[in-house]
Amino acid sequence: MKNGSAAAPGTRTITLSVDIAVAPETVWRALADGDRLANWFSPIASVDPGEGGTVTVAWAEGADWTSVISVWRPAEHLQLVDEPPEEAAAEGAVPMVLDYHLEARNGGTRVHLVNSGLSADKDWDEAFHMMTNGWRFFLWNLKHYLERHSDARRNMISERPWVTGTREEVWDTIFGTEGMGMVPVAPGEPFSLCLDGGTALAGTTVLCDRPWAFAGVVTSLNDGILHVELEGTGERWKMGVWLSAYGLEEERCRETGEALGQTISRLFPEQE
Repeated sequence: MKNGSAAAPGTRTITLSVDIAVAPETVWRALADGDRLANWFSPIASVDPGEGGTVTVAWAEGADWTSVISVWRPAEHLQLVDEPPEEAAAEGAVPMVLDYHLEARNGGTRVHLVNSGLSADKDWDEAFHMMTNGWRFFLWNLKHYLERHSDARRNMISERPWVTGTREEVWDTIFGTEGMGMVPVAPGEPFSLCLDGGTALAGTTVLCDRPWAFAGVVTSLNDGILHVELEGTGERWKMGVWLSAYGLEEERCRETGEALGQTISRLFPEQE
């Protein structure tokens, strides 16, 4: 499939752009090489290059998501397609398509992202909101990685606890006086959070969409990245707290991981 499905009946599309101060060839490598993809997108990633190849990503072992490459034009255009299950296709579902278009501009690259074929059904409203936030964050993450940490390997520090309650309640738990501390509401504002044991997470807000997602540059961790996402639903669901550390010694990463684990365990005791 060469074209996105933005115009398909019953679908909607996410369209976003970001300017990155590196050449299109450098951006392409971050999209089309598994090791580099794992430095800004999913912590587990692999690419079988070329048209007809695949891109596989995962945020945990055994949770792979594989997409087929339908357009492979280095430094210009990468298109990934996810075909719907047979039963859904029989009912009219269309492929979900992800396009990255790279445009040389002012000595850098403008990345145009188009994620099409997403259901327009109202039952998909929350998923669409979360996916839009996710792409806003990851496009910024791509920019930050390439402009600030292009020669570093990411060390991902994360916790994904089971939680109960509404998103608002969980947000107030993690970003409250008994949690990590309050966060500001506007991008560009400074934030100052603290993990158990005194580990500081201070920096500048990038995304704050209460009660869905928060992201910021953590200057106290060598311009690492904090990303908190509340994407679950129902009575019991999983949230995610992700710290991307670049250029930090292993001992510092280990200590930060332990502090994050202690904080999350205290705020959200393990639920059977």
